Amino acid sequence: MTNKEQIQKFYLEDGIRNIEILNDLLHNEVSLEWISSDGILILNKERILNLAAELKQNYNNSIIEITHIIEEGNQVVVKYNHKVSTIENPSELIPIARFIVIWEFLENKLHRGYQISQPS
Repeated sequence: MTNKEQIQKFYLEDGIRNIEILNDLLHNEVSLEWISSDGILILNKERILNLAAELKQNYNNSIIEITHIIEEGNQVVVKYNHKVSTIENPSELIPIARFIVIWEFLENKLHRGYQISQPS
């Protein structure tokens, strides 16, 4: 499976909230630099896994809509919209943010990420 195919599968199959999938796909020395409305966050593997658990706990459903994806060498750039439904209202999908992420692979795993998000 190509890096691009791994990224597509990861996002489209709700891997962003699945600790087992994340634990397998993330390199042990992964680092995600996230520029958000809260400022710049640097997340290691443990913090990414904690965020996944928080997303799983707080939202009934999570949908990723990929609008662009480009692969070059060991890097994949993905632009996507993230929508969720709350436990209180599971039938309504709410757009929460738009993302652009550059992922670098090492040893067939996500090693470095550079992400920018904007609330929807």
